[in-house]
Amino acid sequence: MVEIPANLQIRSLAAAWSIRAWRESFPTDTAQWYLNLYKAGDYSRSLPITITALSGRQLIGVGSLVADDELPNAPELGPWLAAIYVSPRFRRKGAGKKIVQELLDHAFLLGYLEVFAYTETKRAWYEKMGWQFVRNAELGNHQVAVIKRKLN
Repeated sequence: MVEIPANLQIRSLAAAWSIRAWRESFPTDTAQWYLNLYKAGDYSRSLPITITALSGRQLIGVGSLVADDELPNAPELGPWLAAIYVSPRFRRKGAGKKIVQELLDHAFLLGYLEVFAYTETKRAWYEKMGWQFVRNAELGNHQVAVIKRKLN
């Protein structure tokens, strides 16, 4: 099940996951920063959009669509798929793909023709879902692949 994260406990867990997952790239991000990103909003009209994947009441994954994903000197206008995270226990079961597709559907409904993302290690996974490589970029002290997905 994919839904908008309204429950504070779920949003807090998603924030904790995000801090741990991206601490190296974004060392100044705080739990409050993620809680602000993950707050419920009017997703029918504007960004950011955050959705969660749940199994019953248990959080299994989270992802966002944002206007700017803080990649230094990025010429791409966005929007950006950001902070896609699935609990290790639930990986390889389709939750990540479902989160990504739901966010792409939202982007399309908002009138966007393409969505960008960057990844350090999951380029092949995204390419299997139709994403295309754009360029390599530097984020902090490591390389990431910038990718895009055209929307129909």
